[in-house]
Amino acid sequence: MYVLTCGTVIPLGLVWLRAAGLIGQCLAFGGAAFALFVLRSPRDQPAARALDRTRVLIAAGALLAAAAQAAVLVLLVASFADDAVWPIGAVLGSTVGIVGLIRIAVSLVAAGAAWTGRRLPGSRAHGALLLGATALLPITGALVSHATDRLDGGVWLMATGALHQAAAGAWVGGLVCAASLAVRTDLDAVGGWLRPFSGLAAAAVTIIALTGIALALAYVATPAAAVGTSYGSMVLTKIALFAVLLVLGVLNHWALHGRVTLAGSSWPRSVSGPRADAAASAIVWKRRVEVEAGLALVTVFLAASIGSAPPPADVGVQPVTLAEIRSGLTPRWPRFETPSLAELAAGAGLGDPDAPRTSEDMAWSEFGHNVSGLFVLAMGVLAMLERTGYAPWARHWPLLIFGLAGFVAWNIDPEGWQTGVVGFWQQLLSPEIVQHRIMLAITALFGVAEWRVRSGRHPMSRWRYVFPGVCLMAGVLLLTHVHEVGNGTSAFLMELSHLALGLVSLVAGWSRWLELRLATTGDSHPGRLWGPALAVFGLLLIFYRES
Repeated sequence: MYVLTCGTVIPLGLVWLRAAGLIGQCLAFGGAAFALFVLRSPRDQPAARALDRTRVLIAAGALLAAAAQAAVLVLLVASFADDAVWPIGAVLGSTVGIVGLIRIAVSLVAAGAAWTGRRLPGSRAHGALLLGATALLPITGALVSHATDRLDGGVWLMATGALHQAAAGAWVGGLVCAASLAVRTDLDAVGGWLRPFSGLAAAAVTIIALTGIALALAYVATPAAAVGTSYGSMVLTKIALFAVLLVLGVLNHWALHGRVTLAGSSWPRSVSGPRADAAASAIVWKRRVEVEAGLALVTVFLAASIGSAPPPADVGVQPVTLAEIRSGLTPRWPRFETPSLAELAAGAGLGDPDAPRTSEDMAWSEFGHNVSGLFVLAMGVLAMLERTGYAPWARHWPLLIFGLAGFVAWNIDPEGWQTGVVGFWQQLLSPEIVQHRIMLAITALFGVAEWRVRSGRHPMSRWRYVFPGVCLMAGVLLLTHVHEVGNGTSAFLMELSHLALGLVSLVAGWSRWLELRLATTGDSHPGRLWGPALAVFGLLLIFYRES
């Protein structure tokens, strides 16, 4: 019983822990590269403070990588345990265990080097130790990748994977450092320090693209697998996020080098425009860097989900055909009626993730998604009406969230209290149901927080950041969603729908974030996107299908 319990929890836990470990790895290695090649030796007090903040980020990232790796080993031991034996020695003696212990050790060394190096900012020995220790993280990460399962070509795949992880770490970690400095540092100093980062970022992006193509050709192999498998669709989604990041990076690069104007000025090189315009331009640039860094971290979460899924080239999975995809995505009239609870309990394989999806299962799920879409579509339309200024009453649209939360609480996971097939605590052992519960709690929090802001009583409350935070969290959860279904076509259609919903949720979250962060500049353009994004999210739910 214990083995089964751990086995159901492990997949979701490993995805999140892998994501945490990759984020820590990016902060550690990318921060080290940023400190050594961008900030270099500090020449004044502001530069010394920037280097000190970067070293703190490096130490925090290394500790996060160590903690995540330790938690992974604990989960692996638990997954193979029974009532009498915990196979600690067997797990730690395996390749995964040995590599995991090495990662923990080098992470702790890197954290120590970053922290002690704060007292010796010009020490080359500390710099070499820091870069060497953090460079071992992407190398060891590649040693436990999909390449280790290959009998032929595994060595070059591991080398390519290590280079891919290192380049991603240099870019993502550097972006986080840049965003951190941009928030706290003098505007002119930021421009002077971050221009060298453009060259480092350009080199990293080039390596990411080249190694990513090589890995995709090896693991996805065919266009049919790219389009018709969950692994392939996640890779395509990652490519889409990478393209958006490239656009943001090019815009920020041009802004730093004075090639484009922001809010009427070309900060930081402009000397002819009013100072107010230059300050507004700097704020716009800084907020875009925040979005670029945040979106890069979201991409790391998706990469963790991809790394936890079996590549179609290795497992020989049969891709879903274009005809099946076209049939599954063709809009049809929403389902507003559902089987009764008695019919559902009798005809569906409730509580058994390996049972084939029955028509009752799909009907119940589609009904829940379609009705939820009506709520979300109404919220998006009312939000757009509120923005016109002609319907002030529409500002109360967050009240619809309470109705949505109530409906979802009744409809979601019918094997629970609705039918009693699976007990409450037993349900929580399923990673999919855990995600559903988290989404339900996030939805309720969203409603409370946003209505406080929209009601006019607390318009400047910190609660206004709950909306973008919820959208971003929902986007991450949807992009890394774990489904426990045995029907390959049904699972793929669900995966495809959730990827689309996740991307739209990210658009809503980041546009609302920019609207709030740019309020002092008077730039309201980003705020025009989140209302339509909510409406599109609702339409995707209304036309959601599994059959």
